[in-house]
Amino acid sequence: MLKKISHILFLLFLANILSAQNTVNISLIARNTGQKVLANQDTVRVFGFATSLSVQPNVPGPTIIAQEGDSVHIDVWNVSQGAPHTIHLHGLDVDQQNDGVPHLSFDIPHMQHGYYHFKAPHAGTYLYHCHVASTIHVQAGMYGLIIIKPTNGGNMTWNGGYDYIQEKSFMLSEIDTNWHTDSVLLHDHDTSVAIHILEILDYKPQFFLINGFSDNQLVSENQQLTAAVNEVNYIRLANIGFYGVRVIFPANLNAKIIDSDGRPFTTVELSDTVMIYPGERYGVLVESSVEFQDQIKFEYFDLNTQIVANTQLIPVTVSGFLNLDKNASTTSFELVPNPFTQELGVFYHSDIVTEVSIEIFDVQGRIVVEKIQFACTTGDNQIEIGKYLKDKGQYLIKVTTKENQSEIKKAIKF
Repeated sequence: MLKKISHILFLLFLANILSAQNTVNISLIARNTGQKVLANQDTVRVFGFATSLSVQPNVPGPTIIAQEGDSVHIDVWNVSQGAPHTIHLHGLDVDQQNDGVPHLSFDIPHMQHGYYHFKAPHAGTYLYHCHVASTIHVQAGMYGLIIIKPTNGGNMTWNGGYDYIQEKSFMLSEIDTNWHTDSVLLHDHDTSVAIHILEILDYKPQFFLINGFSDNQLVSENQQLTAAVNEVNYIRLANIGFYGVRVIFPANLNAKIIDSDGRPFTTVELSDTVMIYPGERYGVLVESSVEFQDQIKFEYFDLNTQIVANTQLIPVTVSGFLNLDKNASTTSFELVPNPFTQELGVFYHSDIVTEVSIEIFDVQGRIVVEKIQFACTTGDNQIEIGKYLKDKGQYLIKVTTKENQSEIKKAIKF
């Protein structure tokens, strides 16, 4: 009887584990008829992946998102009029059949379907791209990002990792328009051999892309990083181009490099510079304690000469305070008198007996006075804080209740 009960409990435990794992089905359509609008408004022909026949392929392709432990099934339908394609799951350590190298597994001929399967590994950032004549097909635009989230799918870098408020992905690549002509793109294919002989021009890209955009497009397409003071953001960096990229974060973002190629670092590296070579991926946490405006620099350099060929800029704006909008007007406090010269009172009305903490910042978000705790009774409470403000100027007064409701107001001292 005891064995039977143990067996039933084991089956229930196993069923619970299996139910927590999802099946993710992805459909991609491989096409070679796309058009990419460049920063100078010229268009070039591209290959790529789309989610339906009514959608032209974009560069990069759709981002594939799954949770750690999910069973992921990708159905690739090739409608690209003659050119075979595959998908290589870069960094996922799948078996040979699902690795997307055509002469070691299979390719997908025109109007045929190919199927790829994998169990989502450790949470992290990965890539996918076509591995048929991969130098050309990657340059043509057949690539995309794979993001594996932790098992709960929340805003955490990995199970037991770092919490963050928002994440941003920057996929880095380049375009040499001379490689996007029919004479290069529409070459003959023979996937029965590992080597393809094709003469092409020297690679000299004119456009350097972040998420498929460059130069003025990075502003118009809203690629900028916008955050609040003390807000933790997770930046995913992935390089699918043929140049190296030196990513330089503003010092005020206090960048911390925490993972690479889908695995966490044992020791966090505090650095505002990340060197990312083709095929690599990095995870960076950024958090600012002050308000500021600046730019993240992306320096694209030739791997042979190490000479920087181009610099792209992502605008950064950090303003306000974390959770201000969510909790605004919930503490019901006033600053009296305001402006003030010597004495400044925080008048706080409470319906219950509670505690509040008061923090004081300058207008740049730097802490002037650490948290001061005050006990409050029901009704009106007056807390004198003018004695903490010695210098003339503007200050931000943040009041937070024991129930974690907060509000910020500006005070001016003459």
